[in-house]
Amino acid sequence: MAPQSPPSGALDAATAAALQRVREDRLLIDGVDAWLFEEFAPYLGRRVLEVGCGLGNLARLLTDRELYCGVDNSVESIATLAKEWGGHPNLRWLVADVTSPEFLSLQAVGFDTAISLNVLEHVEDQDTAIANLHQVLGPGARLILVAPAHRWLYGSMDRAIGHCRRYSRDDMRTLLTRHGFRVGKMSYLNALGALGWLVNGRVLQRRTPPAGQLRVFNRLVPALKAVERLLPPPFGISLLAIAERRDAPSP
Repeated sequence: MAPQSPPSGALDAATAAALQRVREDRLLIDGVDAWLFEEFAPYLGRRVLEVGCGLGNLARLLTDRELYCGVDNSVESIATLAKEWGGHPNLRWLVADVTSPEFLSLQAVGFDTAISLNVLEHVEDQDTAIANLHQVLGPGARLILVAPAHRWLYGSMDRAIGHCRRYSRDDMRTLLTRHGFRVGKMSYLNALGALGWLVNGRVLQRRTPPAGQLRVFNRLVPALKAVERLLPPPFGISLLAIAERRDAPSP
């Protein structure tokens, strides 16, 4: 699953170039994407909304759903996906910004799951994004978020690709509960990746991860996945959060 299109704000040329490089290099670590999907797949329902569907990487794994709706702020991406998947009536595509009033038109659809992978960190107004997701989901529906973990990991690579922030467990829990979600599973994933990000982004001040490192890392994924499932790490490059919509936000 390549990094998805940030749902708000225009990117400057340097940020767009760095983000595109990361999208392309993400193909070198398909083992990591498979690992992520295995972690959240049991929580996916039958009527799924994806915010920041990007190139459609996740959509390809969800063609068996009763309904999948991919939302992105990129007109080009949505046009390409609509053309590619036009023969699948259960797949829908929409150009929208998660922080816009237009996004709330999805409330009538009746989603049981919303998912957003590596998007929230790009959104300046994260509170409106989460509040809007609460509104478009049905009672008891799940929200699945994957976001970059740990403030202390924020460095040159985060700045280069337009990250507004990285998240701790407390950051994410506070944000979600403030807007009407009950947090269930929350876990850090990929501890070795976090160490690589620390060296490349804080010590060496690189803009993107080196391709050679990514290839080596991808070969290590089966062993890393087995170790982390046996011994969940206290840190990781990503934070996975699974939350459930309550009837109303907290006062």
